[in-house]
Amino acid sequence: MTKRPVYPVIFTDLDGTLLDHHSYSAKPADALAARLSRQSLAEIIPVTSKTHAELLCLQQEIPLPFSLCVTENGSVIHGPESYFPGEDGRSGRITLGIAYPAIMDQIGKLPRSLRSHFRGFGDMSVDEVVDATGLAPDDARRAKDRQATEPFLWSGTDGELETLVAIVAEAGLRIQRGGRFYHLTGRATKEQAMARIIEKIAGHKPDCNLVSIALGDGPNDLAMIETADFGVIMPNPQGVTIISTRPAVRTAPAPGPAGWVTAVTEILAELGLNIPES
Repeated sequence: MTKRPVYPVIFTDLDGTLLDHHSYSAKPADALAARLSRQSLAEIIPVTSKTHAELLCLQQEIPLPFSLCVTENGSVIHGPESYFPGEDGRSGRITLGIAYPAIMDQIGKLPRSLRSHFRGFGDMSVDEVVDATGLAPDDARRAKDRQATEPFLWSGTDGELETLVAIVAEAGLRIQRGGRFYHLTGRATKEQAMARIIEKIAGHKPDCNLVSIALGDGPNDLAMIETADFGVIMPNPQGVTIISTRPAVRTAPAPGPAGWVTAVTEILAELGLNIPES
């Protein structure tokens, strides 16, 4: 029996993983990613908290070869029409979480005593998002282009927040805490998006042995990292480096794109894949 060729599917966080935390440069990871894509040796899939509008802009600034991506922390998958024909009411996109209009509808139904403490991106003008985030106006406009999550500021008490959590849970929503902002989302996760994409790619590459690789540096990446066949924790000098005891998880030797290249190259070599230089 002929052995099926290995086809790695690489799921990668962006900030602090594929991109440098400070410069947002992808070098030298961009060169390796380009070679893998050009020679059809692997699929590289960004998995990010960014909106699709933000990611498309980033792809123009830093040419990265990807046809599939996951945005808003696992809530939305974007890909070719052949993968997602007509799903989510439009081809090339599927919402795993709860669509933004439904989230906004639930916000509108909140009791006034809670709603008065809730100030989301949908409540803010572009200038107000600039003031709240420090983003440039164009970046703020893209950050407001939500599809399945709503960042918000909270001015109420911890007890009122607990009440809010209970109320939105009845509508299938949850609240995640970020740095300054909270995030109102559905129950979609990065690892759920990973599984859905693997299923789709397997249908298009039935003769290949798919191997998942996941890299990230934050707590919201850990489940994805631990679910993959090969997981990579990226050191995070800006915060607490996450840890795992899973045998399939390793820690990259350096943060950002340099560590990304080393970790991915090592895993590919273990899979018997030698990457030509050109």
